[in-house]
Amino acid sequence: MNVTVIFYSLYGDTAALAAAVAEGAEQAGATVRLRKVAGLAAPDGRSTTSERIRAAQEHLASVPLARVEDLLWADGIALGSPARYGAMSAELHRFLDGSPHLAGDLAGKVACAFCSPSPIRGAQRAVLHAMVAALLRQGALVQAPARAEMDAASAAARRGGPPWAAEGEACARLDLAPARALGRRLALVERRIHG
Repeated sequence: MNVTVIFYSLYGDTAALAAAVAEGAEQAGATVRLRKVAGLAAPDGRSTTSERIRAAQEHLASVPLARVEDLLWADGIALGSPARYGAMSAELHRFLDGSPHLAGDLAGKVACAFCSPSPIRGAQRAVLHAMVAALLRQGALVQAPARAEMDAASAAARRGGPPWAAEGEACARLDLAPARALGRRLALVERRIHG
């Protein structure tokens, strides 16, 4: 049972959610590949001066870059993006669009989507819709987390979120329990479908 978790993260929040999804899938017995999507170069060629961004990129330096082969290797796929004004990150969008030769090669693979917090109301839901649509276009079977599998103490589980994907908490501390539950669910459903 192979699961690939592919994400883009600028500040590190989506990376933390991705690691939790990977952890949940491993807890369910999956072999997991955690992969990041390459960032886009700044238009002026300068690197960022933000200390938070630099720290996040240094932390993620050891995570391998995602390749199309990672999608083909996997039985289960999790995609993660920051919620940028209601659109998935340009970096993840470029990765998915830059893989035209997939042409349905994800058919029958179980997949899910997750995104990090956004202060803009409805932005997370729009991002999740976009990622789910991209997965459906490739023939993937989109998996929703089961509320019963989420940690009862999880703030996200208590408040209720979208019924088909994990969202991060819009606060200083991410609630990683729903992401772990999503990873477990992805691996367990993949096992049930493909035995």
